[in-house]
Amino acid sequence: MYKFILNISIILLLASCKNNNQAAREPVKHQKSHIDMESVRHNQDLNRREEAYISKMIARDTAHHYLDSGHGFQYYYVKKNNKAKNTAQAGDKVLLTYEISDLSGNVIYSFDEIGQKTYHVDHENYFRGFREAVKLLKEGESAVFIFPSSAAYGYHGDEKKIGTNVPLILKLKILKIDKQKIE
Repeated sequence: MYKFILNISIILLLASCKNNNQAAREPVKHQKSHIDMESVRHNQDLNRREEAYISKMIARDTAHHYLDSGHGFQYYYVKKNNKAKNTAQAGDKVLLTYEISDLSGNVIYSFDEIGQKTYHVDHENYFRGFREAVKLLKEGESAVFIFPSSAAYGYHGDEKKIGTNVPLILKLKILKIDKQKIE
């Protein structure tokens, strides 16, 4: 009886392994909706208009030498510190202060309102441009950064004073950098 059950099991196993020659199914392709495509076009157009406006603004400002950050925004130094060696890196504690204004120069958050802040690099929820800007400066340096809305608060704003899709100017001063060991 045992041999009979074993033989039947082997036969069933071999029968289930036969080649069905079934072709693999094609993946289901989802087309983007009209609303998605319209949103993409709107954002691309917004980015082009903001970049053109910022480029004209920079071209008119002959008093400063602007640098490209490599992160989608431009900046110029107000004060450089050639003696300092290192910029802030992820995990460092940075004592800083800043001011935020719109592209017309209207102050949204002033230095006095902000005060001095301790910022843990890449470990706190600041807008993308701010996080990258802090890593470009050395201790004792200050600079002015111009962000398109995509590098600032974007579509959501800050839910306080900064509205939807607002390009920003950030005046940033790095007061002290405490290097931290990353574990």
